[in-house]
Amino acid sequence: MTDFFHDLKGHEVISTQVEDEAVNLVREHDPDLALLDIMMPGMHGVQLLRLLKQVKPTLKAIMITAVEDEESAREAMNEGASDYVTKPLDLNYLDAQVTFNLAL
Repeated sequence: MTDFFHDLKGHEVISTQVEDEAVNLVREHDPDLALLDIMMPGMHGVQLLRLLKQVKPTLKAIMITAVEDEESAREAMNEGASDYVTKPLDLNYLDAQVTFNLAL
């Protein structure tokens, strides 16, 4: 997915699978948008969203999950997520959501 957005769309893409590193990357790179998985190894994605929003309140976020979980979706949206998509990812749909959210 990182290669898709960087190579095809020309976006600067940074990625990590470590929550603490994600917070530092937001501080250092000031991204416009984050793609966050709900199920992460150490921390729930909504918890990470809260931390990232403390660092950058205007950060837009699209939450990604393997299961449709209405409670997690509602919680993510209440914490400021812009959208919620399920796996397997339709990259064309995700691309449209990224483009839409970056245009806001």
